[in-house]
Amino acid sequence: MISFLILVVFVYSVCASKHSQKFLDNHDRPSNFIQSSIYGKNLEQNSLPDPVTLPPSYQSRDFDQEDAFGGIGTFAHLPFTECTNSANSGTFDIGIVGHPFDLGVSYRPGARFGPNGARQGARRLSSVGGLEYVTIDHGVNPFRNWATVTDCGDISNTPFDKLVAIQELEHGMKTINSMTPKNVSAADAVRLITIGGDHTITLPILRALHSTWGRVAVLHFDSHLDTWDPKQLGGGLTKHSEVNHGTMLHIAHEEGLLSNHSNMHLGSRCALFDEHYDIDNDIRCGFSIIRARELDKIGVDKVVKKVLDTVGDEYVYLSVDIDVLDPAFAPATGTIEPGGWTTRELLAIINGLSEAGLKIIGSDVVEFTPVYDNAAETTGIVVSQIIYEILQWMVKVPVKTPKA
Repeated sequence: MISFLILVVFVYSVCASKHSQKFLDNHDRPSNFIQSSIYGKNLEQNSLPDPVTLPPSYQSRDFDQEDAFGGIGTFAHLPFTECTNSANSGTFDIGIVGHPFDLGVSYRPGARFGPNGARQGARRLSSVGGLEYVTIDHGVNPFRNWATVTDCGDISNTPFDKLVAIQELEHGMKTINSMTPKNVSAADAVRLITIGGDHTITLPILRALHSTWGRVAVLHFDSHLDTWDPKQLGGGLTKHSEVNHGTMLHIAHEEGLLSNHSNMHLGSRCALFDEHYDIDNDIRCGFSIIRARELDKIGVDKVVKKVLDTVGDEYVYLSVDIDVLDPAFAPATGTIEPGGWTTRELLAIINGLSEAGLKIIGSDVVEFTPVYDNAAETTGIVVSQIIYEILQWMVKVPVKTPKA
């Protein structure tokens, strides 16, 4: 009996081996290791699937004040719109869109959960129920003015491959950016406020917006420069490592996406890799700097004036890394730098730029890593308030494209 079983196993093994060899012989084998690896494959953007946005699990409806505390909601209980669906073109003017991505971080991971955390922090805001969000600082309810505001959900992207994910985010943003706004008398292009995600996402966003707005002046609120030459941060390993949350503005400059001379860092206070090269390269990328400590000397009004004098009449893209704030106000971020601005100072500067009528064409708020937040959700609430202030700015300053 044992001999019979051994014979059966032997015959089965021989047959399986011949079948496997026949299968392999009928398929093209890679001639070398490179062809069989990721380095031998080039991903064409038209090979990506159609972009989709992932809806929140709770969609807004008309409700009384008690309902504001329940559910896993959209941002400020806004209605959800599948913004990548062409059928929804002409139904909204301003979209809140999440980028759950953190493959470009160099210190603390976890910003992929930032969009969800920001929506949790925005539960206290309300887009429904009359005029209760006409604040004493603004006098306008941005949810119920000329612009129809919606939550677009999150742009789906792979958590496994950085370069593919960046292309997916760009593809999704291009699709949303191509939609016609609802109120074409006020603006001829939709505008988006993006919730990150680590700061790498600014690169695919700028790529997506370039065909509509051309070169833009980037106002970069951040403790770090993020114009580092990839050979300074992440270079020398692979092409994947060169694209990260500290090099994306350098790459954006190299690709011709930024203004030649009107970009600014605000709130900077980081260490440098090199005593001279980093700043020289930053200037080459078209940036000037207002350091965090300068605010104590010149005050909010002069910060705003410096920005106005630098930007002039150019289109503005606003990128806010929450580490521009001191960790006392926003502890839940990827790369903490002590000595930052207070929440009130940041909001006052943003409000000053809004009052001056700078032409904001898009924005992101990034580097929120909820796992490091405290029980009071300090950072999540701050992020939601920053987004609310940016929304006020967009409603206050409708913008026409250069082609209009």
